[in-house]
Amino acid sequence: MRITSANLDQTVERNEQIDRQIQDHIRFIEKRLIKWKSLPIEEQALGILKEHNLIEIPIPDGNWGGAIRKFHGGKVVPIINTAQPRLYQYFIYWHEIYHLTEHEEITLHNEENYEISTEFDLNERKADYFASQMIFGYSDLYDYYHSLEYDDLIVKIAHCMKSFKAPYKAVLIQLYQMAKRNQNEQLQERIKLYFDKQWANNEWATIFQDYALDDNLIKPSYVTNMNSIINAIKVKVTQHPDVELFQDNLKVVKEWEAKYKKVQRELKERSDG
Repeated sequence: MRITSANLDQTVERNEQIDRQIQDHIRFIEKRLIKWKSLPIEEQALGILKEHNLIEIPIPDGNWGGAIRKFHGGKVVPIINTAQPRLYQYFIYWHEIYHLTEHEEITLHNEENYEISTEFDLNERKADYFASQMIFGYSDLYDYYHSLEYDDLIVKIAHCMKSFKAPYKAVLIQLYQMAKRNQNEQLQERIKLYFDKQWANNEWATIFQDYALDDNLIKPSYVTNMNSIINAIKVKVTQHPDVELFQDNLKVVKEWEAKYKKVQRELKERSDG
């Protein structure tokens, strides 16, 4: 379900309904983050994804952020689109981690009362809400927003995007939810006025530059990285040199790597103008 100002209230109501389940899942995930706790939150996410043979490739599709793909033998691999702005990539990190780890938690705890929804929209909402809670954590976006001494809502949102390394819509949804909890109707209405507006990357770049914010955050990274899965396949090739399947898989992945490195060069050249 595409989130708009018209269904924003419905979205945050769903967030409240799934909040307990998502907080339980966050506690489950935090046990895995101990070795990365000193790192920024996006690096913690990257650590988990790399354990699952992360693939990073630039795909020139503005509507595609990432996915989980199943390979031979049932192996699941996260794929992140690095042609998206870095802030959006960081959000997708956690979105895909939810999909990767939900089954793990159920298996680990063998909880009969814990059910995975078969409803696509609800499962995607859970993944999005999990991502936003991991990014915003225990810090208070609501208080931070009100501490900013600017009148322009977009300027304040840009500062929130930079400080929390979160995309525009994620900031607005979280802020709207907190405004609703605090019965701040004026802020709710203000957010709805801006919620459906589209801002191009160059427009965000101008705002970030004007206020001395790190505009690299709203630029794509264009990374091509298949090292995790290539190294995993190489291990299989060494262990089973007579199995042609592993050799074939390595060849296919190497072809993908060459293809997307070419895309990477083309996108960078286009971006540099």
